[in-house]
Amino acid sequence: MQPTDFTNLPAQQQLDTLYFTGDILANRYEADSIFLLYNLRDFYVELRYDAYNSKLHQVTAFRDTGKLEPYLPYLSV
Repeated sequence: MQPTDFTNLPAQQQLDTLYFTGDILANRYEADSIFLLYNLRDFYVELRYDAYNSKLHQVTAFRDTGKLEPYLPYLSV
């Protein structure tokens, strides 16, 4: 599966895929948002939730490791 294949799935199927085959790597907080980082085989998925309403606002799938920088303090070896 490619990142674009993942983002083209219906929202519930994306969440199911993360739950059953993804590995959660880290979470972080920024302003009113909670970010969750998952590894899904050979790419990453970031979920952005509204911290107050527990609503999913954005799903981003990527391979660019530069986008992992905000998570580096939260990743353990």
